Amino acid sequence: MLDREASQEPMFEAPGRHEPRPHEESFVADDELSEPPREGRAPPPPIDEEMEFEPSDEEVRPRPSYRDLTKGLAIAGLVISIGGLLLWQWPNMVAFYRSFRTPAVETTREAPPATTARPKITDRIEPGSQQAPAAPTPAPGAQPAVSAAQKVVLYEEDPADPNGKRFVGSAIWRTETVTPAPGQPPELAIRADIEVPERKLAVTWSLRRNTDKGLPATHTVEIMFKLPADFPAGGISNVPGILMKQAESTRGVPLAGLAVKVTPGFYLIGLSNLEADKERNLQLLKERGWFDIPVVYNNNRRAILAMEKGSPGERVFADAFKAWKQ
Repeated sequence: MLDREASQEPMFEAPGRHEPRPHEESFVADDELSEPPREGRAPPPPIDEEMEFEPSDEEVRPRPSYRDLTKGLAIAGLVISIGGLLLWQWPNMVAFYRSFRTPAVETTREAPPATTARPKITDRIEPGSQQAPAAPTPAPGAQPAVSAAQKVVLYEEDPADPNGKRFVGSAIWRTETVTPAPGQPPELAIRADIEVPERKLAVTWSLRRNTDKGLPATHTVEIMFKLPADFPAGGISNVPGILMKQAESTRGVPLAGLAVKVTPGFYLIGLSNLEADKERNLQLLKERGWFDIPVVYNNNRRAILAMEKGSPGERVFADAFKAWKQ
């Protein structure tokens, strides 16, 4: 056994031929570094950490990525293409935009031709409904109707149909001159003659400025119903107020006021004269294009009479508010 190990690695080496091994060199080097400087020997120069450990610019700077460069060029090309397309099609876009705005502006300025006869309203009534009867005789002092018929829709509750019933009618807008009381000057008033042929229902709706100082109201609204003797609901039991809305299918906003039943079928609504209510009511009357008149029948079923102002109604309201200086 001793001979075999001796053949692989000698246990003793001759003096003078000994060479330090790698691990012995590192151990000696560490001892020499940790040994304090001897007298007469200059200490080793300090190690410049920045020079020893700071990597070079070539090692820090990342190599350029061709994928990022390609992506940036693609995005720049897309932006340039979109900008060129918008610049090329800009005149066509402007013309397309003006084509939608121009008819609306011209329609508001165009006035229908005046006529003393009642215009046809078959285009305002849905197919299957009866044609409206002749217009009632104007009241004394009323001006002849010069405007086209506007749309009216009567919605009624029906226990057998959750959607209810819908009847289409018409409304004629005009101004009339009335005398509020004996000895008082005539006043301009707004009037609408409403008809719903399928229900044989006729309504006279009027709005005037209040000149009675004893009545706390800025304006008064009179609603008079004309019903046939065989009216299915029996009659009108209540009209709680009036609502204003933007369109037929939108929700209405009530006008601030008080409704009073004068006689069966005749209701008077006084609009509030409080400053906040006054400004709000005037704004709704001027800006909203539809009226909602809620109705309660004698059989406790409810209905809503929706009435459109349209261009004729807008002109009538503008003339009246101008005469009232409001």
